[in-house]
Amino acid sequence: MIEFDRGSREEQSPARGWSLEGRVALVTGAAGGLGKAIAAELRERGANVHGVDVVGEGVFHADLSTAQGNRDMIAHVLGTAGRLDILVLNAGCQLVAPLDQFPDAEWERLRAVMLDGPFFALKAAWPALTQSPGGRVVVTASPASYRGSLGKAAYVAAKHGVLGLARVAALEGAAHGLTVNAIAPGAVDTGMIRGQVEAQAAYRGMTPEEVITWFRKMQPGNRFVDVREVAATVGFLVSPCASGVNGVCVPIDIGASA
Repeated sequence: MIEFDRGSREEQSPARGWSLEGRVALVTGAAGGLGKAIAAELRERGANVHGVDVVGEGVFHADLSTAQGNRDMIAHVLGTAGRLDILVLNAGCQLVAPLDQFPDAEWERLRAVMLDGPFFALKAAWPALTQSPGGRVVVTASPASYRGSLGKAAYVAAKHGVLGLARVAALEGAAHGLTVNAIAPGAVDTGMIRGQVEAQAAYRGMTPEEVITWFRKMQPGNRFVDVREVAATVGFLVSPCASGVNGVCVPIDIGASA
């Protein structure tokens, strides 16, 4: 009978279940609705969670659009906790404008936060993550990682790119027992969605109320995705239960991608 190599790291074993006891996690964009929910979920599972954002209370402040800001973030966690097991790259921003009127500075900003930043964070965290038994990374991608969306040139380009980055990291990390996955939340009722209602209304010739209805109808359940549904999915992906899940992007959209 052929014997399969199942790895030697006990911490990777699915038998450890959902618990994150003893694990050190870092969540970016942790002051916002989605990031805050993810951080709370991981804490509830027992992780020592470090939240990072550009502003907000109870989080480490760092400019995640720069290489230095991401290096500072990783150095802060390692200096405080001595290790890093889980990295959730969730920081994001949004702007709606026609391609020919899209401000150059905003193109640079969105790309820097949602594509350059995750690259710099992964690069800085890589030694710690690959030394961690059963390290985990989750990247917040989007349905925009697969298709276009009117008025969102920078957002769509960045989200396409960050999914590619996650897939490469998944391949390179596998030999170390590190998994790297992505999530693609649909319309989640957060500040980012609410913040673009007026711009979407102007762009599409709709009222703000019609835009909110349109967001809901994008999903078969005719409702927004709840932040807790997204957080629970992340909780699974970073748990020992998900040791065999690597390099995938999980849609959380109530069936919109079906």
